[in-house]
Amino acid sequence: MVRSLSFIHLFIVLAVGYIGGALLFREIPVVASENWIGFFDPRVISSSEGSFIRPLLTLIIFFVVAFLLSMNSKTRHAILFVGAVKCVLFGLSSSYLLSSGMKLWAYTIWWFPFQLVSSYLYLVYCNVLSPPFFNRISRKGRNLQAVPFLAGLCLLIFLIEMTIFHFLIK
Repeated sequence: MVRSLSFIHLFIVLAVGYIGGALLFREIPVVASENWIGFFDPRVISSSEGSFIRPLLTLIIFFVVAFLLSMNSKTRHAILFVGAVKCVLFGLSSSYLLSSGMKLWAYTIWWFPFQLVSSYLYLVYCNVLSPPFFNRISRKGRNLQAVPFLAGLCLLIFLIEMTIFHFLIK
């Protein structure tokens, strides 16, 4: 039961963050959304900016910020908030892509599946760093064995996504 609660909890955070990003796109000017999206992944704004360095740095920054927040017991509650921010950026970027007239097959092959999996894995990473109240079994210490595996899996998903972007989209 506890494992299914975690899955449902993280899926709800992902869904609410995605919908929140889509609603945010409706409410803010396009220029402001381009600034936020440009920070997250400039390939969304212009597919000619196919550099993998900026998205990789953003991915690393998200992982490092969550890990740094997990080091202090007073800031651990903010870890899932950082994960939700990533989901909001995912929804904002998706709305921008769809409104800008990107071909639907490119969106369904390149952007949506990889960002969905990446966002969910990042939420799992955040959950491992600071489990919610219904997942805390013991107070002995944190079990961080899954952290390198989740980070490596996200990096692998990122590399596959970049390969598909360079060979199919760009």
